[in-house]
Amino acid sequence: MSAALEYARYEFEGNDELCLKAGSHHPKNILLIPPLFDEMNRMRRMLLDVMRLLDAKGIGSALPDLPGTNESLFPQEHASLTIWRQALLACSAQLPLPLYVASFRGGCLIDDFTEDARQWRFSAVKGQMLLRTMMRTRIASDKEAGLSTNMAQLSAEAGQGQVNLAGNSIGSALFSQLEEAVASPSPDVRATQLESSTRAADTKLPGSALWLRAEPDDDLLLSAAIADDLASWVSA
Repeated sequence: MSAALEYARYEFEGNDELCLKAGSHHPKNILLIPPLFDEMNRMRRMLLDVMRLLDAKGIGSALPDLPGTNESLFPQEHASLTIWRQALLACSAQLPLPLYVASFRGGCLIDDFTEDARQWRFSAVKGQMLLRTMMRTRIASDKEAGLSTNMAQLSAEAGQGQVNLAGNSIGSALFSQLEEAVASPSPDVRATQLESSTRAADTKLPGSALWLRAEPDDDLLLSAAIADDLASWVSA
């Protein structure tokens, strides 16, 4: 998997946001929506492998940074699901039609930014579950520092403006949206899960739950399975 990745940009709210691309010269391109928060860091290496594998199959892909994440200059505390959907719409304007969108974990919460795309989802998760995981991490960290914190206190803190959860500055708008967020229902979505999952899916893929690991890692078995399924889906 030696295919080179291209460093591109897309403009949003006056900022140039980073967007990695692979095989952009191919006639078909897939917009990859990454997982959110820490899960994005843990799965990024796998997603880059998927992009290289897709390129080798004659399919292009684009992986944008969402405003307020990674190297983005957008204020993290001002980010929201609404802002992220708007950014994805701006980024997708650079891709050829028809538009293919593949979302991962929390990214499935914002893949409804347009009605003009075919959708593929991997292990969709509720926003509330992401919040609870980050809140438990904050509570454990505070406990190690000799502080006593509970979820009610963190929710109240978020309501007053912003709260720091697992290194993420989450504003009140994003916090409240995540509490209610679920992947939008659609009969045309291709839903995928890991083989180890008990949740219903159109297909199940071999591999491990990288989002549960302590450090970023890859899984070539999973990357290959995802790339193969995406290639079949795009070609259908």
